[in-house]
Order: sequence, then C-alpha cells, then structure tokens
Amino acid sequence: MQKRYLIDLFQSQKIYKCSDCIVIGSGIAGLSTAIRISRHTKVKVLTKSSLSESTTWYAQGGIAAAIKKPDKWKNHYEDTIKAGQGLCDSKAVKILVQYAPKMIEDLIELGITFDISGGEISLTTEGGHSFPRILHAGGDATGEEIEKKLVRYSKNFGQIEFYPEYLVLDIITANDGSSIGVIAVNLATSAIEIHPAKNIIIASGGIGQLYELTTNPTISTGDGIAMAYRAGASIKDIEFMQFHPTVFKTNEGSLYLITEALRGEGAYLRDSFGNRFMVGKHPRAELAPRDIVVKEMIKIMKDQNIKFVHLDATHLPENMLKVRFPNIVAKLKENGLILSKDLIKVFPAAHYLNGGIKTDLKGHTDIRGLYACGETAATGAHGANRLASNSLIEGLVYGWEISKDIIKKLKGGSLLEEQRLLKKLNSILTDKKEIKAEAKLKIHDDQLNKDLEKITLQFRHLMSEKVGILRDAKSLDEALNFINKNITNSMLFNNPDKKAVELVNMLTVGYLIATSARLREESRGTHQRNDYPRKDDKNWMRHIILKRDDISFEPVE
Repeated sequence: MQKRYLIDLFQSQKIYKCSDCIVIGSGIAGLSTAIRISRHTKVKVLTKSSLSESTTWYAQGGIAAAIKKPDKWKNHYEDTIKAGQGLCDSKAVKILVQYAPKMIEDLIELGITFDISGGEISLTTEGGHSFPRILHAGGDATGEEIEKKLVRYSKNFGQIEFYPEYLVLDIITANDGSSIGVIAVNLATSAIEIHPAKNIIIASGGIGQLYELTTNPTISTGDGIAMAYRAGASIKDIEFMQFHPTVFKTNEGSLYLITEALRGEGAYLRDSFGNRFMVGKHPRAELAPRDIVVKEMIKIMKDQNIKFVHLDATHLPENMLKVRFPNIVAKLKENGLILSKDLIKVFPAAHYLNGGIKTDLKGHTDIRGLYACGETAATGAHGANRLASNSLIEGLVYGWEISKDIIKKLKGGSLLEEQRLLKKLNSILTDKKEIKAEAKLKIHDDQLNKDLEKITLQFRHLMSEKVGILRDAKSLDEALNFINKNITNSMLFNNPDKKAVELVNMLTVGYLIATSARLREESRGTHQRNDYPRKDDKNWMRHIILKRDDISFEPVE
C-alpha cells in the first residue's frame, strides 16, 4: 500500500507561521482566487515553477461566455450539457454559464484586453458551441495574455506572498481528518518546510505529462490530485481524459497545439485521400465535440495506416489567418510551412482532464479546510467531455465561489482557531517523532537518476498505449500491473528530488485513471473501450468515486 506522506513529516527543517490561506498553483484558477482573497487577508501562493508557467499560458483558443445576443446563457448551458454526454452536474453547469459574463467583466477590469472587431469584442466558434461565444486575445494567445496580466496584477498586492520553485509534497491532515497545512520542498535549497494554514486551495493544473504526446507543459504531472488522494479526498470521473484533435509536431520533435478556433474560422480536416471525413459524421462536421472528432480521426488513421490527418486552411484569406492566428502562422513558418498554402499534419494528444478532486459547488473537497479548483478539480461542469474553451472560465467561476466561502469564514475567524490548528500540528509531529524509524532522506546519485528516468519513460509509453484514447480490459490490467509493481518502490519515498516526487504522483494518478477506466464498462465521451463500444445509460449513467481503498458510485444530479 502506498505511504501516506512522500516524505516523513519529522524530516522538515522549518515550520512557518500559520496562514489564513495557501494557494497551490499559479494559473488562472489559482491567481484569480488569490487576488480576490488577498483583499481581505494575506495569501501564500506556492508553485513548483515560475509564476507564469502554467497550462493557462498555453491556452490558445479562448474563453467561453454568452455575452452577446442572440446568444444567452441557456444556449451555453445546453451545449455544455450535450458535450458532457450525460455526466454533467446540471447545477454546476448552470453556475458556470450564468456567472461566465461577470468573469469576463472582472478580467477586463484587471486589464486583460480581448480582441476587437467592428468596435465590439470579437467572438468565434469552437467545437460543440451553437453560437460564436469564444473571446480571444492576441489572436491565438489568449492564455498568455490572461496569465501575464494576472501575474502583473497579483504582484501589486502586498497581501500576496509568492513562493516560486516550491514543490508541495503533501497536504497535512490532523487526527480528525481536517487539513492543517502543507509540506513542501524548496527546490532552490532542497530544504523541506511545513506551512500551516487554515484554508488550502489546490489549483495545480493538469496531468498531460502522464502521456508521451501532450499539449501540456512539463509541470503537468498530476501533483494536486495525487496529494489530495493520499490525504483522503475523493477522486471523481478521472477516467475521462480529453485528447485535443489537432496537434502538430515540429522539425525538432516538440509538440505544438493548433487551436480549435482555426476550425471555428472554417478550416477543414482531411484524410490521406483529401476527403473531409467529418462531413456526415456529425451535423457540425469539424466543429463536433472533441471526443467525436478524435474518435473519427483514430478510425481514419487506423483504416488508412497513417499517423496523422491533414488540417486544411488553404481556402481561408491569408490576411485573416495572419491577424487571427499570428503565433500559429509564425510557428509553421519556422517549420517550412505556410498556413494559407500547405496542408498541416495533425494528430490527437493528451490535453485536459475532465475529472479530478471531487468538490461541491463551493469548491469544498471532503476534507475540511481543503478546496480545489481549475483542471485539478471535478466540479461536475464538464461531465464525460469538456466543451471547448470552458476550462478557463470554469477556473474563474469556481475560484470565485471558493473565495466567497473563505472570505465569509475569515470574518468569523479567531486567534483561538489558529492555536487549535497549531496544537493539532504539534500533536502529529510529536507522534511521528515517537514512531520515528531509521528512514533518512535519499541522496541522489547517477544510478538513481537513471532508474527514475527509465521508469518514467516506460510509464508514459504504457499510459499512451494501454490507457490512452482506446482502452480495453486487457490493456488496463497490464497498466495496473506495471503501476502496482512500481508505485511502492522505496526509492520514491523520503526522496526530495523533483523527478522522484513527480514520478510517484504520476503513478498515483495513472493508477486512479486505469482503475476507473477498468470499472466503467462502456464507451462515453472521452472514455472509449474497444471491448464495450456502446454507451450504457442503464448501468453507467453515474460517477465513479475513488477514495483511498474505497470505490463508490454516485448518481448524476
């Protein structure tokens, strides 16, 4: 069985003063929430890389909100519900779409500049949307624009204290099950530190690095989900991993996402014979929900024995492409391609996790004092397949719900509450010292590094082959056998090395995905099984919840 803490608490070298609030992660969900709470109290933001290194930065397409008639929130609601393939929480979706316009207003107040056309905010369409409702900035640099402005704005607050290059290892829980702080390693000094806190928000992003091909940055290793699971939080809908249909491989071998907004502006998908294979497969053709597009791409690639399909924008005006998609045009030019003249080879890659840490409508997990928002959370808004460009807006909306809840709690806070928390922490640390074993922190050597790298490469390949777009009982069992064999490896514990921590977190999340995928004997949304190719509403219109060694099922609300 996996250990409760990656590094024993008694190994800590420093304990900080108690904070009112800690935010783990610095993407749109984490920073926007920190900004709101910082108007009422001091907030710590811990992030394992630089402040701006997040999945938000790489979000090209845009952010969805029904801000212009004839579109309205009910249309956005219906599109989201439809894309979610029967597993959306209707209340969660309603909150998301109703508050989306307010979040756009708040971003504009923070200085975010959206693209303008004809004197109004420019809107485009993406897969699954029935109206143009995708706002964008810098053409295809929406995430970059938002992240830059949030970082700049948050730095102006003396109430926000930043801890970049801090890898949070675990959520510390008291004997009564409540969260009371985090244990983290300062990557610059390798010092292990404890940060007590009354409220903790996990906003650490996605899990794309579990797969060989991904649009996510290198930091996306599922840390938040893994630490929450070890702490006893429930994990929900984690079998639903979304793959983005259009990813391009550069001459150097790196992957580059080509936004769905390009298809929203009229680009086509073609097979090796030049046929538009999505026509006739869905009423919206290339703008069908992502799970449907990816499923057809995989079928075409298998039938025609190819590893890619073609993205065709050659019929679109060159000037429009340069203005609307400047970064894509530039990246393709670097690789000897002209978007307005050449067919672009694209294929699916791991992109976004629909499930994650189970929360209620206020962002609470089932651990008192612990919240989650953004991609790491399962609010119920996405169901079995996220609607395009609903990710950034969901991080904002549910971060706002969390901030309101914490601010309300702060008004009734007291010194006595802080004293009780620290007493709980001291009690745990005393207990740990009394049962202290001979465990020592591992000192890295070349062989240990090679072993870690070998297992990581094997694992990522295994996830892609066995727990990727298409799965079945045999492949999932093979994946679970590998994971169970490696997840208890002693070299992964009491090891403050970043690679070791990330590997054990990846193995943990891989175990959760494969376990849930093995249980769900149907195909729905982004979960596709070769051995159960049909949707089964009678038996599987429900959520799978994993909590430590407990498995339960929850009806759709």
